[in-house]
Amino acid sequence: MDTIIAREHRELVWVTSLGGFLEFYDFIIYALMAEYISVHFFPSYDPYSSLLATFATFSAGYLARPLGGLVFGHFGDRYGRKPTFILTVLLMALSTAMIGFLPSYEQIGLWAPVLLTLCRVIQGFSIGGEIPGAMTYLSETVDRREGLVMSLLFLAFVNGLVFGSLIKAGLTWFLPLEDMQEWGWRIPFILGGSLGICSYIIRRRFQESEVFLAMAYRKEQSKVPALTLLQKYRKQLLIGILLITPVAVSMPLLFLFTPGYLTKLLDYSAFDVAVSGGVGVFFSSLIFVAVGLLADKLPAGRVMLFASLLVVFSGWLIFPAYVTGHASLLLMMLFSALVMGGVVGVAPLLLSRLFPVSVRYSGIALSYNISFAVFGGLAPIIAMALIKLNGNLAAPAWYLTISGCLGILAVLLAGRQRGF
Repeated sequence: MDTIIAREHRELVWVTSLGGFLEFYDFIIYALMAEYISVHFFPSYDPYSSLLATFATFSAGYLARPLGGLVFGHFGDRYGRKPTFILTVLLMALSTAMIGFLPSYEQIGLWAPVLLTLCRVIQGFSIGGEIPGAMTYLSETVDRREGLVMSLLFLAFVNGLVFGSLIKAGLTWFLPLEDMQEWGWRIPFILGGSLGICSYIIRRRFQESEVFLAMAYRKEQSKVPALTLLQKYRKQLLIGILLITPVAVSMPLLFLFTPGYLTKLLDYSAFDVAVSGGVGVFFSSLIFVAVGLLADKLPAGRVMLFASLLVVFSGWLIFPAYVTGHASLLLMMLFSALVMGGVVGVAPLLLSRLFPVSVRYSGIALSYNISFAVFGGLAPIIAMALIKLNGNLAAPAWYLTISGCLGILAVLLAGRQRGF
């Protein structure tokens, strides 16, 4: 790595990626602990209703992301990348730790789910600014190997999910079920909050982006970046949303939707699905780096075009294979990792090149968060609706295909734009 990324940038890349790793861990640990949270905050005689209420609160955090992107994008473009970037990790750390200390419904009644929902909204609000902030900061600070740098950032994000899964597995292995249900589930939240505070302290040492400082010196900041985007950069905003769509769809559809899909609808072993899925997610992070390196050597738009084409056709191999009931789960998850890794490895790089400095944070934040909230957040619901409409258990492939087509459309619309 020493010869690939300049010495003065290595620490910056790793610390920024560490912050993203912790943010993603903090955000996803809620879903991993949902079965325990439901008992303490949404008690019900019907366990399904209790769990549904828990996941509804999870969705509240997801829906808060675009608002966070809008607010942090505004302040990041107006007042600087560094202070905004520091605030996002602090908010995530505090809200995550707070969940670990919240009293239960039995102790304070309705205030328990209300405070839990508030913490969850703050988490979503924070991550809506964190990921775009990291992309903006690194794209303006590291002047070479941009594809590799951006892929390392997303490698860290995804492995935050792997880390969360390992923490849960370790706790359930070492703690008796009664202790896990009573207090053990709180440990991952307290751990995440504590590590987040460490990341906050480290980030305070960062220097402001020189690109932003030069713009601020010339007093070229946009007064209302979101308004400027809608007035002058509508096409770039549309391209950005389309670029991220195959990323936003492939992540939940291939790795978050499939566990329930494979075990509940197709009767695969839950253990086999969990192990294969974990291996697939880890392997996908290695694909990110390989594709990022490729995007540094070839036109990134061309790499995105081929990656999107793979998304278009992949669903018709993956989902029909699952439907047979005899698919090699590990092989299919590795192939899914290749599909997802292709677009994740290059789309963020192209997104970081779409917007001028004055609206870059806002442009990245709105494109990324709108795509994830609309296309990614609805992916499991749309997949189930497609199955119900035509009775074909392989129907989720249609949604994956459409997302790949939108990625191709983004590259075609961008044409000869700089960086493509």
